[in-house]
Amino acid sequence: MAVASISPAKSAKSLDSQILRVDLALQDAEAAALEAAGNVLVADEEAAKASSNTASLAGTSISKFATSSAELDRQKVAALSATAQSLYAQANRQLGAKRTELVAASARARNTSVAVETTRLNKESESRGEAELMAALVESEKTVADPVNDPSIDPETLDKVAMSTGALGTASIAGATVKLPTVISRAKRIDTSISWAKKVAGNNKYRYRYGATGPTYFDCSGYTGKAFSAAGKKLQRTSGAQYKAAPKKVKLSKMQKGDLVFWSSNGGRSFYHVALYVGGGKIAHARNPSAGISVTNLNYAGMRNIYKYAGRY
Repeated sequence: MAVASISPAKSAKSLDSQILRVDLALQDAEAAALEAAGNVLVADEEAAKASSNTASLAGTSISKFATSSAELDRQKVAALSATAQSLYAQANRQLGAKRTELVAASARARNTSVAVETTRLNKESESRGEAELMAALVESEKTVADPVNDPSIDPETLDKVAMSTGALGTASIAGATVKLPTVISRAKRIDTSISWAKKVAGNNKYRYRYGATGPTYFDCSGYTGKAFSAAGKKLQRTSGAQYKAAPKKVKLSKMQKGDLVFWSSNGGRSFYHVALYVGGGKIAHARNPSAGISVTNLNYAGMRNIYKYAGRY
């Protein structure tokens, strides 16, 4: 929040540096809010598991003491998350206002309009982001170890088998013509999921809401889950569970359309955000109440915290 109190510099170059600091602070604030929301989902799942254990105490003399430690943890995490969301909204307002002030000052320093200066800054940010992404992907290819996958559940291999077994149309069984279940190719399923994700991202009717899985409001994992279910594929509820259940992990440098991208602040022990990779360096994701659901650059908030492996279904 200290960034929000800085006074506009005098030189155009210094103003550029200040604007970049504000942009980074906005990214940090969003990451913190996303992580807090993700922690609540994990705590909810743990509390739900624990409740099935304490349910066995129903009717006993100690049932009133059966509130599990997991439930208490859930309540604490939920309270912390609510505080984090409130602080994020406050930071977003203050930093957004500061950015507007700095852009206006930069326009004056360059003797141009705010609209022209905004366009210049956006182009520079885009170029900087593209360079950062390319460098990160090259680094991924060179330094990240190939993930260990089970070839028996490789989704691409299984898709080829399904498409080649003839499990389409009809077959003659015991002299009768039987209609076989339709097998949808993985490529078609991915196209359907991406089409749904882009349609929702481009419609202001759909909004972000923590803990929501549709039909109008979504959080990040609720959104990716719905995108997959729109094509007949069911995913786990949370970002962490979606990563764990992915039958194939791939390096970022090997990503394809339809892969899931994950964010972690602790090296992959847990995940606080997930997005659908739609190709061309772009992702579709449910971000927060302010930004909503949108298609952005993969490194919309920089490369930090993007996990080194994507999940493929």
